[in-house]
Amino acid sequence: MSYKIKKFVMSNGERGCLVLDKETQLPVYYQNLYLTANVRNRSATASTMEIVATNLLILSNYMKSRNINIIDRIENKVFLTVAEIDDLIRYAKQRFDQQKITNVRLLKGKQIATRTFSYRIHVFSNYLKWLCGLIHSMKGIHARYEIDTFIENLRAHLPRNKSHSMNDRKDKSLSEEKIKTLFNLLEVEGSQNPFQKEVQVRNRLIFTLLLNCGLRAGELLNLKVNDLNLRNNTLSIFRRHDCIEDRRLNQPLVKTGERIIPLSDELVMEIFDYIQTCRSKTTKKKKHDFLFVTHSAGKTVGEPLSVSAYEKIISTIKKTSPELKNLSGHKLRHSWNYFYSNEIDGSNLESSRKSGLRCYLMGWSKDSKMSENYNFKHISMKEKEVIGRVYDSLRKIIKGE
Repeated sequence: MSYKIKKFVMSNGERGCLVLDKETQLPVYYQNLYLTANVRNRSATASTMEIVATNLLILSNYMKSRNINIIDRIENKVFLTVAEIDDLIRYAKQRFDQQKITNVRLLKGKQIATRTFSYRIHVFSNYLKWLCGLIHSMKGIHARYEIDTFIENLRAHLPRNKSHSMNDRKDKSLSEEKIKTLFNLLEVEGSQNPFQKEVQVRNRLIFTLLLNCGLRAGELLNLKVNDLNLRNNTLSIFRRHDCIEDRRLNQPLVKTGERIIPLSDELVMEIFDYIQTCRSKTTKKKKHDFLFVTHSAGKTVGEPLSVSAYEKIISTIKKTSPELKNLSGHKLRHSWNYFYSNEIDGSNLESSRKSGLRCYLMGWSKDSKMSENYNFKHISMKEKEVIGRVYDSLRKIIKGE
């Protein structure tokens, strides 16, 4: 493979990335021009820019491995043959090592999900159409019909969209038994706790917030000490894209809307206890206010907790407990929605207010349909209850009761 991705943080806090030639260590021209003109300049997030860059890297590696000079092809209006497009499609369906995303490595025998493949072809076709238009305009070549035909032949391989009903969706929440197992495992100074003593309070608080507030990982890692309001018992969720204070190369992002979440007295005290007794010991010389930090001795001690460190915490728990082998932080967000539905059903709030409150607490827009994805378990159980009552009514009629 001949290309790699280099990520960087600018002095103003903006994150970005470049596609480099591995041999020369220099940025490649057209791929980076596309990233700047069509991704960065359209206010895309750093994560989106990295995803697009990765797909451009995969396309460039394909061209290099097949000895295809796409620039010459475009200038001569030859493009890719039908056989080459089929070969590219097979190549694009393969899975690459996500752990080394800046130096993509092929994982043989494994294929990506349909949605990921669709987006990959979407990036390929958009880039190639842009590249054809750019080169032809520079050379004074007129071949609009040929370009459209080439791009359509590539896009013809996109999978057809399938509509997903509630019956197609799966329950992604954790059962009560698994939640109990998780927090028994995370008990501070417990015999089963797999973590070192200095991080046990932090790690338990991480999962407490994920479950009690339904936070995303990016929202959790973006929290600052001052987001906690001790007077009102609330926690504020703010968007901090390209924050100068945040020097993490892979900046955690808040994808949902800003909001203020009410907290229980017990949860407020748990957060405050972590700040006073654990966090303060490692951040005395650090110039940042992020809530969750690294506690293990080393160069990063006291620095904001990274995405990779958060994922390592999840991975450690999965390896420790067979019951939690499919654990993810996002499952706790689904669990929050299930418990919210159970409790809100018995309230006197109007139906629209129930839905609106959920959307606000989750950071969704008022008209969002996301609740259908997160409320699968509750809805399916209610459906079973209704069907059960129908059976009971029919049974009584049949038996003359």
